Amino acid sequence: MIAVQLFPMAQKNLGGVHTSPQCEVLSRSGEPIEGLYAAGEVSGMAGGRINGRAALEGTMFGPCLYSGRIAGRAPASRAQ
Repeated sequence: MIAVQLFPMAQKNLGGVHTSPQCEVLSRSGEPIEGLYAAGEVSGMAGGRINGRAALEGTMFGPCLYSGRIAGRAPASRAQ
C-alpha cells in the first residue's frame, strides 16, 4: 500500500487575450485581428463579459460553451 497526501485546489484565470463581444482577438491597439478568435478560459470567459470577476469554478462551463459557439459561428459562416 502507498499513501499519498493530496492538496486539492481550484484555480481560475480571468486573464488571457482580449476579445470583442464576437470573440474576435483584439490587437494591442484594440482592433480585431482578422480570422483569429478565442473562446473559453483563454479569453477570460468571452472577455470577462459573462461572469465578470464573480466567476467561480462551477460557473465556467456555460460561458466556455457559449463563447465557443460565438467564436465558431463567424468562420463557419464564411466557409459556406
